[in-house]
Amino acid sequence: MTALASRGTDGAGNAALRRRLSTLVLALAVYGALSVPAPPELRFAELAIGALLALTAGLWRPLTVVTGHALRGRGGGRDAWELLGILALAWLLWVPLLRGAWQGWSLANTLRDVVPLLYLFLPVMLVPVLRRARDGAAGRPVPGLAVDALALGLMLAGFLFVLRWWRQAGWEFEAVGARAMADGSAYVLNAPSVLFAAVGLPFAAAALARRGGMLRWGLAMLFLSAGLLCLAALAGAVHRVALGLAALAFLAVGARWAARVPLTMLLLAPVAGGLGWLFAGTLLGAVDLAIEKTRVTGANGRWEEAAAVLAQISRSPWSFLFGDGWGALVENPAVGGWRVSYTHTLVSYILAKAGALGLVALLAYFGAMAVRAAGLLRANPPLAWALLAPLAMALGLHTSFKYLDTGLLLTLMMLAAEHRPASVR
Repeated sequence: MTALASRGTDGAGNAALRRRLSTLVLALAVYGALSVPAPPELRFAELAIGALLALTAGLWRPLTVVTGHALRGRGGGRDAWELLGILALAWLLWVPLLRGAWQGWSLANTLRDVVPLLYLFLPVMLVPVLRRARDGAAGRPVPGLAVDALALGLMLAGFLFVLRWWRQAGWEFEAVGARAMADGSAYVLNAPSVLFAAVGLPFAAAALARRGGMLRWGLAMLFLSAGLLCLAALAGAVHRVALGLAALAFLAVGARWAARVPLTMLLLAPVAGGLGWLFAGTLLGAVDLAIEKTRVTGANGRWEEAAAVLAQISRSPWSFLFGDGWGALVENPAVGGWRVSYTHTLVSYILAKAGALGLVALLAYFGAMAVRAAGLLRANPPLAWALLAPLAMALGLHTSFKYLDTGLLLTLMMLAAEHRPASVR
């Protein structure tokens, strides 16, 4: 998680890229400061975010993607993940949309499904736009500046969500590890950007400290403090999956650093040991609370929910293949049997709305992105693990697959996959 420089970029392309990135970071700042992960209605903050995202992506690129027109033109220069993304979106948008309209689902419920779908395909809309800064000599993509800006913007959004949660919680730091604190009315800690900030900020702090200098050490302490505040919020609200994934990320990157740069780890070990000693009681209390929550709630009805979805789509071959369409409701045992428009995992959600064929289309898109980004774990482990933790939570175990920051984390992953400096360890 070090600062990456965009080198050799032509002036006009770089200026245009900076304008787009400025609007994108501003959209994330508004998101973290004024919006919520799952807004119940469109307010000024959501309209402002939408307008800023439109300024970032433009109107032409999203329009050509959703209509399939982007498939025309320079086919040879398009990555496989981008091609599969355009094809998958064409299927997932129009087939369930027409099926939902045929069955008469409400417009409001349909929009609640379609907008999150578009979030998942933000990489297809944003990456080609943000990679347009070119090396004047070789014509190669130079996405390093975009990686920096988007990573910092997402960490800023997550940190702002955490500050809002702490304010609502009354800044009761002593409650962490002592009792389970409330999630709050807006569930802001569910945003994947919070976990990204909780993992990414300490990694950024370590990278700054390794480079030395008083200014960098000062920034490192600031980033570390912000990251600890995010981790404390997740521990206070007993977000078991998020905390487990954060611990896994720290262990994985710490082990790599210990093997490759033992001197740096010797310098950082006293800091880690001091923090462990200082917060030992809080850490043990948080672990006890997580174990107790698991004993009481188990998997929060995920298996029963999946069984209900399979029963619903198995009533006919058409429902199994194509789902019930965008806007369909599910009698969900995870929320007391109410008929709701969501499920708590992406797989069951797509099966309910788009059926088995829709799930195949989505998995093909994700698979192509995973293949393209696989090398990021070797080239930039801190960033890779900071991305992997929230994406694993959002796409595998949580409703946050419907949130804006999930799509932007996927966008960051694909941009970073195109910019993998060997100097980052």
